[in-house]
Amino acid sequence: MVQVLVVVHLLIAIIMIALILLQKNEGGAAGAGFSAASSVASMNQVRARPNPLSRATTILGICFFATSLGLALLAKPSDRASSSMFTPQVDGPSVPKLDDSALPSVPADAPSSTEPKAESSAPAVPSVPNN
Repeated sequence: MVQVLVVVHLLIAIIMIALILLQKNEGGAAGAGFSAASSVASMNQVRARPNPLSRATTILGICFFATSLGLALLAKPSDRASSSMFTPQVDGPSVPKLDDSALPSVPADAPSSTEPKAESSAPAVPSVPNN
């Protein structure tokens, strides 16, 4: 069911993009609000009748909205008892506690960190500031 709805949703989106790109551009409509002469000229023009492309785009937009809602409802998990987003739904600790069996073991012949460290024979390198 979800796969069919996703395919329909994608087809509607692709067809809607094609219809939007095919529609006629009303050249001066974007800048009409910034100059008085162009706004008066655009207000005196007769509004065009909706053509079949704009009507189909409107219908496809409504179908796209409906399929989006359908996909959202199908994706909602239904196994939770409480569906409110304000009630915390914690099943366990957010950070699991580690027990000693999960930690790697230290070999018996490894030097302990409490023993004094032997001086190395390598010369000390002076630190150089980064500029």
